[in-house]
Parts: sequence; structure tokens; C-alpha cells
Amino acid sequence: MVSTNIRMELSVIIVNWNSAELLRTCLKSVLSSSATCDLEVLVIDNASYDGSAEMVANEFPSVTFIQSEENMGFSGGNNRAFQESSGKNVLFLNPDTELVDDALGTMLAVLKTRPDAGVIGPKLVNPDLSVQIDCMRAFPTILNQLFDSSATRKVFAKFDFGGVKPVIEESNDPVSVEMLPGTCVMLRREVFDQAGRFNEKYFMYAEDVELSYQVKNAGWTNYYVARAAVIHHGGRSSEQKGESFFSTVMMRETVWQFLRATHGQWYAQVYRTTICLAAVGRITVLGLLWLLPVSRQIRSHAARSCHKWIKVLRWSVGLESWAREYKPAPTQGRRVVTA
Repeated sequence: MVSTNIRMELSVIIVNWNSAELLRTCLKSVLSSSATCDLEVLVIDNASYDGSAEMVANEFPSVTFIQSEENMGFSGGNNRAFQESSGKNVLFLNPDTELVDDALGTMLAVLKTRPDAGVIGPKLVNPDLSVQIDCMRAFPTILNQLFDSSATRKVFAKFDFGGVKPVIEESNDPVSVEMLPGTCVMLRREVFDQAGRFNEKYFMYAEDVELSYQVKNAGWTNYYVARAAVIHHGGRSSEQKGESFFSTVMMRETVWQFLRATHGQWYAQVYRTTICLAAVGRITVLGLLWLLPVSRQIRSHAARSCHKWIKVLRWSVGLESWAREYKPAPTQGRRVVTA
């Protein structure tokens, strides 16, 4: 049940899954922030039992730790922690991030000075503070999903292909954008409720897209704030699935679900078909590389890319059916740790 005793100005919510070391760094950056506001920090562990409960209790006693007995995914974990929070505003933050300088205060100031503000998002940067262009997105369409790549986004940045233009131009003022990546997003409590919170039908990857979509449809403006920088180490949890290309399949599946919900069944089917054709084309080109006198390194890279696109092809023709109703296997024989 959502708390009715709202005292804090900001609640920071972090969903952890096998990221204890990254979580430690993240919490240090949050608690050392120079933002002058009353805040609470809540960490929910999605049944990874990775020692984060003990680490938080010993090193960050002011942080509220919630141990979930099941992996509820990004959406479920955030929604569960939100129910335990009390802030007038809320920041959803990945554990593989670090706040830079006064990023927290800068984002909060936008909420205070922009009555129309919906979702607020910072500039995501690498550890060397170079900008992560690939972290900005527009709402998915058949066209931008078919041709989306790091190269095309840079080449066509001035036309705002894929939503990357605000990142390239980097205005000092908040810029209206379609959507913001769920790596780090801030919004008012009532706006999050009005948008229906994170949609738990998405286990991961499209929940932030739908949140921005619902907030925008409700009449709010989503803002990208380049003056607020957040280091994003990126993708460590999903990478643990290795060569299974779990994220490759899940990303296509959740985009398909989003397009079906927002554009209809026929549009989603056309998306699946175009992805199928794109996968066939990529596999053909990569296969031709084996006929050329290329280096072992290029062959190795081509082989991995080929395996990835075979997975995409299998998904597009319905052979990766597990992704439709994905739920992780329940944790067996583990005791719930309370902090």
C-alpha cells in the first residue's frame, strides 16, 4: 500500500540483481550528493542474494533494504519499492550508475521550475565522462528499429534519427524529448501514479519506453537535462547470460509487445517481418566474409555477430517462444535475508 505520510522531498529507488559491488559505488555517489533536499534511499534485491543485504546494513545503515523472494524484473521491483517510499518526487536509478557532482539537485530543480515536467532524464556518460549516444532513444517505429545502429544514429543525428539529436547538440536548457532511458529517471509521485507506474507485463527493456509514452500521452513534457551527468557502466546484469543472447531476443520481444499495444497487431506483425528480412540480410553478408581473406579477429567478430542474428531470425519466425512469457526460474533453498 502506498504511504500516505509523505514527508521526504525525494525517494531514490534502486533495483539490484547480482550487482553488489556496483551498488556500493552507486550508493556512495547518491549519499555524497551535494543536493540540499530531504531524501530517502530504498534498495530492493530481486532474489539474487548476492550479499547486498549485508553490505547495505553494514555500510549504509540509513538505506532501506527490501529483500524480494522472487525476481520481479525491473518493473515489478521498482513498483514494489515505490509502494514503500514516501517522497513527493521519485528517482529510479540503476545500480550500475554513479551520480556526477550535483546531478541530483540539477534534475530536481527542473521538476520544481517546470510545472509541465513529466519524466526527467540526465546525460548518461562513460567513466571517462564521454557521452553515451546509444543511450538516448525515440519511441520505437518500424523504420527506426530497422535501421538503428551506432553508425546510423551518428550520421543522421542532425535529423534526430533515433532521438539522438539532443545528446549531440547538448543544450544548457532542458530539452523536450519523446522518451528517456530507465537507467536514471526522475518524476513527481502523482505523475508516476497517473501513468500507471511501470507496466509489469514487461520483464525488462520496454518498461521505460511505455512509461515515457504514457506520461507524454497524459499531457506532460519529458525533458532531457544535459547539465546533469550520470556515469552508466551499462548492461552488467544481462551480460551474465553470456552467449545465449538473452538481451538480444528480449529487446526485440518487448519492442514487439510495445508496438502491438500502441499501434495494433498489424503494425507489430510488419515489424516482426522486417526484422526477419533484416536478419536474413545480415546473416548473408556475414557469411560472405568467410569467402574473403580476412584476419582471425574479423572472422571471430563475424561469427559472433552471425550467431546473434541467427537468434534474431529464430525470434522473428517464432522459434524463441520462451521470450513471450519469460519468468526467471525461482530461487531454490535460499533463506530470505532481512536488514
